[in-house]
Amino acid sequence: MQIKANRLGEMLLEAGLIDRFQLDSALSMQRNLGGRIGSALVKLGYLPEDTIMEFLESQAKFARISLSDMAIPPELMTLIPASRLLHLLVIPIEMRRQGKEKILRVAMTDPTNLKLIDDLQFATGCRVLPVLASEGEIRLALKKHLPPEPPPDQSPAAGSDKSFMDYNMVSVDESPLNDPRLDRLIEVLKEKGLLSALDIERIKFN
Repeated sequence: MQIKANRLGEMLLEAGLIDRFQLDSALSMQRNLGGRIGSALVKLGYLPEDTIMEFLESQAKFARISLSDMAIPPELMTLIPASRLLHLLVIPIEMRRQGKEKILRVAMTDPTNLKLIDDLQFATGCRVLPVLASEGEIRLALKKHLPPEPPPDQSPAAGSDKSFMDYNMVSVDESPLNDPRLDRLIEVLKEKGLLSALDIERIKFN
């Protein structure tokens, strides 16, 4: 079956699984709240997720996989920022080479989303082969395989060697008091009557 740019919604409409009103409602929800058309149809109660998955699986172009017991190489999780993976609800699962070309298999809920596939190819520099997985399995796999977020910055613990002030203070030894440019500046200010002898003594020796 040739996959057109009309994506999943039009395919489900053509297959008679939804009607035009249901599609328009889901598209409106998608425009207002974001997300995926399949997720909108499920949330509106028009189709169960299993029906959408079975429909996509019936298209010979898409393979359905289970992520529950899949071991995903950690390096694949660094190809795309974690926040982006969570937002797009996709997860890379396998990388292989074919000649000079790198091929990346990516699990997603809607493998008909051509724009998403193009964006992933641009971001990774790989040819992306989409495979089908449920939203719940993708979320669990991301939670399992993404590295933990770093803890927020904390104040230095009591008794630490350096305090916040220590890191922001300039050492007296490093102060440029012997800089000839400072001497010249002092002379100029003295000539203009802006510094007294007492001021100069304080600057140089206090």
